[in-house]
Amino acid sequence: MLPVKKIYVDSKYKTGDSVSDSNFKFQLPQTCFMPEDTKFFISDVCIPFSWYTVNSFNNKLYLSLFDSSPQASQVQSDHIIELNQQIYNGTTFAAQLKQKILADSTINLGTITCTYNATTNQISLSYSNADIIANFLTDVELKSDTWGAYNQFTWNGTSYDKNNLQSANAIINNTGAFSVAFSANTPFVRHLNLQPIRNIYIHSTNLGNFNTIGARGEQTIIKKVPVNGNSGEMIFSDYNAGSMDALDCSKQTLRQLHFIITNVDGIEIPFNGHHVSFSIVFN
Repeated sequence: MLPVKKIYVDSKYKTGDSVSDSNFKFQLPQTCFMPEDTKFFISDVCIPFSWYTVNSFNNKLYLSLFDSSPQASQVQSDHIIELNQQIYNGTTFAAQLKQKILADSTINLGTITCTYNATTNQISLSYSNADIIANFLTDVELKSDTWGAYNQFTWNGTSYDKNNLQSANAIINNTGAFSVAFSANTPFVRHLNLQPIRNIYIHSTNLGNFNTIGARGEQTIIKKVPVNGNSGEMIFSDYNAGSMDALDCSKQTLRQLHFIITNVDGIEIPFNGHHVSFSIVFN
């Protein structure tokens, strides 16, 4: 006989030693031993779309400049552009990128124009200094620390953590293996992705005998929730497919449950003080 049919979880009632509303522990009022052949699924999911377009984990762009003028003796300079953490639309993102480039006095691109085309969802960045060739470096290049046709360039700017790039490349769709150079005659043009979190993943470290595999090979996911709302709205997911969507929790002893809520890269989503809730249904 099941000791409990359903558990209603709300991060508002997380334990005092919980990290956040995306990494929290939930204490049950009693110990529950789940008998043989017990399964569970997650339902009634309610998640606030309260994270920003740019957060602490995706607020940096890496700009490499090559000055081909004889006076500069073909000098390379590398710069980290740190974007403000906030909600953006296309126009405000273009304005922010221009502002941040102009704020760095060591970036000499001349007159800068950065615009957003709503009909194509593209951002365009151009500048007047004809001697400069520029690249926004991709994550692949940043992790290898070399780029160019013959891997002739290495980073010579402020040091960064290759294991934690905090890269905003996904927002400007600069996600290939190699970056594309742009110049005064060839502007940088990219589609914007202002909703980089497409799915939310609910993980548990101690609920169930896991038989799921995530995109990165992780085996702790108990629910994937598509982001079906816009910023400021609530994301709901009531879907379950009965036994097809159920996970096994046979012979598990439940008392304190631990949940982590991440994006597809395994990064905890910042809910900025808002709470998440869902139900665990046993059968």
